[in-house]
Amino acid sequence: MNGDVGFFRKLPSALPGLALIILTMVVIRNWLEPWMTTAVVFGTKGWLVKVTHLNYILLGIIMGMLYRNVIFGGKMPDVLSDGFKLSRLMIKTGIILLGSLYTFNAIVQLGSMAIFLIGGFVILTIIMVLWFGTMLGLDRSMIGVMANALSVCGVTAAVATSPGVEAKASHVAYAIATILGFGILTMFISPFIGHALGLSDIQYGAWIGTGILNSGQVLAAALAFNPNVAPGTAVSVAEIWNIMRVISIPFAVFAVTVWYWAGKTETEGGKRKGLGTLLVEKFPVFVIGFLGMVFLTSMGAFGDVGLKGGPAASETIKMMRLWMTWIFGFGLVGLGGYIDFKELRQAGGAPLKLGLIVGVTKYVLALVVVFLIKDYLVAI
Repeated sequence: MNGDVGFFRKLPSALPGLALIILTMVVIRNWLEPWMTTAVVFGTKGWLVKVTHLNYILLGIIMGMLYRNVIFGGKMPDVLSDGFKLSRLMIKTGIILLGSLYTFNAIVQLGSMAIFLIGGFVILTIIMVLWFGTMLGLDRSMIGVMANALSVCGVTAAVATSPGVEAKASHVAYAIATILGFGILTMFISPFIGHALGLSDIQYGAWIGTGILNSGQVLAAALAFNPNVAPGTAVSVAEIWNIMRVISIPFAVFAVTVWYWAGKTETEGGKRKGLGTLLVEKFPVFVIGFLGMVFLTSMGAFGDVGLKGGPAASETIKMMRLWMTWIFGFGLVGLGGYIDFKELRQAGGAPLKLGLIVGVTKYVLALVVVFLIKDYLVAI
């Protein structure tokens, strides 16, 4: 209840930042993006879109980055700060609404192959980070945070793991900066790679849903490849694979926490929270919201979903999907506003080396595996 009161108290102060975010996306979608599709560059109509694959999602992120790092000199003004913070809620809200793309029967069609692949990548990534981190001589707490950050879902997993492994704020900051730095790179290059290799939406979605580290970056990369929101598109495939990965957070936190305490040679004083309390407090609530939306959709609460081979989507579903494109657009302008180039430069030394080794391995291996099992991937 207190959290809700705090939210509503901060809402008036968030209005200036929200206004800038909304205005930015309205300009991009109504004027800039249409102009790019018709502009003649190097003698080719629409060159800016055909070659760069820029769309409203990437343009929104770029504008957010420009606001923070160029226009405002590296720090978001206080008058805009609360509005940009609220953009995180927009991304989570959009992911919850994505549940309207699926039914439980459709998710079951993903089959054991998807579950095995996602689970295998999570486990192997954790093992790889624990081994490499120890080889590089990193602090045990830092290794624990990096293990789940690189294996599950980036920032959320780093924060969820930190109390259980007694991580310092600097450990979490290094992990987050490393994840964001690698994630920004993959967020922008993945659509180019996907188009160059001729990947289908389901192949691309399975790849980035497995290989990209952070949930927000998975979303951005999927929409950058194909900005349409519908069953079977890149975003629907990527997010269901990503959600299945996020659901593994409690198990990953448990495993890394046990590893941390099993290997400690001495116990320091101080009261620690129990593992169950940590899991309840840190598990991302939006996953529960997503599953709740899937349940409602499965029950027909919003009409026909428009799945492949079935009836067309209802008007309610179509309207919700239109809302999602705008909500994601707003949220990702805010995401761009959180990308601080100075903070990314601080992610140096051994943590960056560990993040790059594991991140690149996971990213490339996921692409290779998707090619190997492409005939077994199921569109829903």
